[in-house]
Amino acid sequence: MFSMYKTYYKIYLIWIFAACLFVTIKANAQAVNSASNTEKIFEKATIVDDFGKPLSHVRITDAHGHLVTVSDSLGEFSISSKKQQTLYLNRKNFDEQVIELADNSNQIFRMHRSYIQGLYDYKTQDSSFHPYYHVLYGNANQNSFLGSIATVSGNELQNTPAPQYTYALTGRLSGLNVLQTSGFYNPSLGGQTDVDFFVGNIPKNASGAGPTDNSQFNIQLRGHAASYGQSPIVVIDGIQREIYSLDPDEIESVSVLKDALSTILLGQNSSRGALIVTTLQPKIGKAKLSFSAETGFQSSLKLPTPLAADRYAYLLNEALTNDGKKAAYTAADFDAYKNGTDPYGHPNVNWYDNILASNPMINRYNLNVTGGSDKAQYLVALGYLNQDGMFKTSSANSYNTNANLKRYSINSKINFKVNKDFTLGLDIIGRLENNNQPGAGTSNILSALLNTPNNAYPVYNPNGSYGGNTNYTNNLMAMVESSGYLAEQERDILVNLDLKYNLDRFIKGWWFKANGNVSVQSASYLDRSKQVPVFQLGVSDQGDTTYTRYGSTVNQKNNYTSTSWARYWYTSLSTGYDKNFGNNTIGAYLLYDQKQTLLNYDLPSVLTNYAAKANYNFKEKYFAEGGVDYGGYSRYASGHQYGLFYAGGLGWDVAKENFVKDNISWLNQFKLRATYGETGNANVDNYGYYIWRAHFQTLLPSYGIGSSYPVATGQAESSSLANINATWEKARKLDVGLDIALFNNHLTGTYDYYHERYFDVMQMRGSSIALIGSNYPAENIGVDLYTGSEFSLTYQNSVHDFNYFITANASIQHSKVLFMDEQYEKYPWNVHTGLPVGQRFGLQANGFIQNAAQADTVATISGYTPKVGDVLYKDLNHDGVIDQFDVSPIGKIRPLIYYGLSFGVSYKGIEINMLIQGVQNNELYVDNGAIDAGFQGQNNGYGQAYEQIENRWTPENANNPTYPRLTAGGNGYNYSPLYFSSSSLFLHQDNYFRIKNVGVAYNLPYKWLKHLKIGGIKVFVNALNLFTAAQYNIVDPEISLSSYPLQKVINTGINIKL
Repeated sequence: MFSMYKTYYKIYLIWIFAACLFVTIKANAQAVNSASNTEKIFEKATIVDDFGKPLSHVRITDAHGHLVTVSDSLGEFSISSKKQQTLYLNRKNFDEQVIELADNSNQIFRMHRSYIQGLYDYKTQDSSFHPYYHVLYGNANQNSFLGSIATVSGNELQNTPAPQYTYALTGRLSGLNVLQTSGFYNPSLGGQTDVDFFVGNIPKNASGAGPTDNSQFNIQLRGHAASYGQSPIVVIDGIQREIYSLDPDEIESVSVLKDALSTILLGQNSSRGALIVTTLQPKIGKAKLSFSAETGFQSSLKLPTPLAADRYAYLLNEALTNDGKKAAYTAADFDAYKNGTDPYGHPNVNWYDNILASNPMINRYNLNVTGGSDKAQYLVALGYLNQDGMFKTSSANSYNTNANLKRYSINSKINFKVNKDFTLGLDIIGRLENNNQPGAGTSNILSALLNTPNNAYPVYNPNGSYGGNTNYTNNLMAMVESSGYLAEQERDILVNLDLKYNLDRFIKGWWFKANGNVSVQSASYLDRSKQVPVFQLGVSDQGDTTYTRYGSTVNQKNNYTSTSWARYWYTSLSTGYDKNFGNNTIGAYLLYDQKQTLLNYDLPSVLTNYAAKANYNFKEKYFAEGGVDYGGYSRYASGHQYGLFYAGGLGWDVAKENFVKDNISWLNQFKLRATYGETGNANVDNYGYYIWRAHFQTLLPSYGIGSSYPVATGQAESSSLANINATWEKARKLDVGLDIALFNNHLTGTYDYYHERYFDVMQMRGSSIALIGSNYPAENIGVDLYTGSEFSLTYQNSVHDFNYFITANASIQHSKVLFMDEQYEKYPWNVHTGLPVGQRFGLQANGFIQNAAQADTVATISGYTPKVGDVLYKDLNHDGVIDQFDVSPIGKIRPLIYYGLSFGVSYKGIEINMLIQGVQNNELYVDNGAIDAGFQGQNNGYGQAYEQIENRWTPENANNPTYPRLTAGGNGYNYSPLYFSSSSLFLHQDNYFRIKNVGVAYNLPYKWLKHLKIGGIKVFVNALNLFTAAQYNIVDPEISLSSYPLQKVINTGINIKL
């Protein structure tokens, strides 16, 4: 409670400070303006940016669009005029500004950065500027780029009140699907190693890629799931590192590379695509300082609604009766639950209200400073995040028992120009994260919350002890506030040294670059958990109050454990040549790089690449590019470690042809492009630790028969055969695209069609048998096909001071299994080949059994007698038995559609923007007994049930039920038929759209600030996950049922620029 008031106080101070500053500054400005009444002819004006620093290369035009002048390096321009004029200021990445020139010299005008970055307005172009993309290990000219890319700027990311940049990517980049699987970072605490009989300690899930801080998102590119070892490679400032916990304020842009040509330099990871994260870079000029302070309220987006205690008791009685068992409750019990006349003997506890905090807080602070001369530039970015979890705390504790994330970060960069040819850059990124959670464990609490009925026990007994009983020996409130705490600490440091030498003195356009990086990551946790007993209230034969104790007292622990550590070494040497010969431009690039990972007790994992690329364009009209990579991976057997990968592309900008330029002046770009290549995916780690060596596991002690056979110990058996021929997965990828720009580039768009055939995919043979007593290894046998289309379209314009934009993107994705070595299947509906990758199979539910006559005649699962109200399954082969031969694809086989729509306006310092994202043709399988059935076996009792089961089958509701008859303790026939299969009954349409992000901001006028030497002040309010409309609305469409719920965030803050 104290922390909540403390947070309210922070917000109050922020807004009081802003209001006082507003009044003071405006009064100051009015005083200054009133003092200026000397009439003079206008001579000179200055244009500045958001920091109040001079802005060069601004084009000043008149009302007819004619160029008047351009601002110089000091941001100044001069015009001879004797009367007031209206002029228009334009510059790339800035909103158009309309100014009125009065008879007053030395006026200062400020331009605001555009929300959407990178749009190139041809009417403001100048020879000093060339638009570019951030790509692998460098930049690429946008006009000649042939690959498939989608980019989002830091401006858009910073509008998202979130602890890491991944939150802000959803719905913004075509082809990239970001599925949030948890609403809070939940570290995995505990041992990170397993024991191999011969090797000793080996890392769990030994991937050779190192640990990742991504515990909340499943990132897919063009339908390739992380579970198949195909999530995109993350490259941060040219270094491959799986780091997601970077504050959005530290990022300049994020791009995703999707085609073969764009990613060919990744060698054996080139099939996976790449997420290119570019952090803030040093800038030449006077020091620029930006400080932001933000405070937000969180609330859970969607929680299933549990049954009230009286309804729970009534429906459990119905379930028991359906099972032929005695009812557990009487009418008097129903009344006591409903009316609350016996809160200890008949509790009706709303566990959400009791253990979940209302509006936990999230606070962010960022300070960025950059500047320098042409000889040396610097940047320092400091960040602090404090995010509270959703659990209540007790003032009786001297420590925090809530889930909590604190992150401290620093990003420092220094660039030196040693001489005119030699430059040196040093980057250091440091991060410290402290993660806290209740001693009982966040995941354990959420599981108990999902499964504990409202009438299980009272929160507290009359004497203040925790309620409980023989079925519930852990009280939820005790788990939250009296179980101690677990504290994890993660530490990261990345040190990067860049050397670049310009070799123009030898050959014009030739350069050389060397890079070295060392990254260290470690994690440890402190276990300070404890346990308290629970008590059940009772009455003795003499009428005295009694308390029966359950559970035990466990004193608070004090155990420190190192959970993981990792070391990364990255080295690259590259040289390139770029030269213009009249209308011809050529470029060549050679690369050697090596990434070595040492994870926990693992052996080193080494990826090596020898690569080359070359490109050519003629008049920026015709383009050609090619690349080749000879890449290796140390996890394969000797002789199978290196492979050759290649890619090429062609392009033609039709808009540059004279017959187009002379006749269609509004068409600025119409670039046709195509790329094709063979890429690789080193996916061997997901199928065994050094799969080319045999694995052994320790046998449990065994006992012989009679006295002559002693106990056998210390034995080992082979757990799987070796596959010495294992190699990388391969893909042949075709991408055909179109880039357009119309109406002076106000309307821009891109379209891509891709056809990607993956082969040599690692899979287990379906036709193998285990007569030899050992498992067969995974082999390079699978063939999958991925196809789809992507588009994005942006329109940005201004009408005087009113600037606006709208951008839309969509992805249509389809996949198909071409070969997977299936066993012979008698019936075509049992076959997986030809269906989408990951297609779910199960029994087809065809309504419910309506009467006894039907129950006697329906096909059924062996050993089960169907009853009225049970699920009616389709007997596909008409043999009168429901078995594995009736399993078929369930759900509609349709391509997935992901889309995003963002739009915004700005007018005289006011900014409003919004992002909407959604999914079509998606399906969600609810595989949770508490949600889809209720009354699951819970210790010796029955677990929680939720409101949706009210629409169960009954004789009175036989026409429109959505659930079968109620049963208690679990019914395998209705809810898990055949024990290994799914049922279409619990497969739901999961189409949804979400207002993902909304922001409103106000920039104080510069004329109020300039005399205080303040470049800009912005106050803002923004929101995350503001509204969701889902076809299946029992749970959130992204989050699994037992995960930490998605959070809605309402955030307010202030940004000051100096």
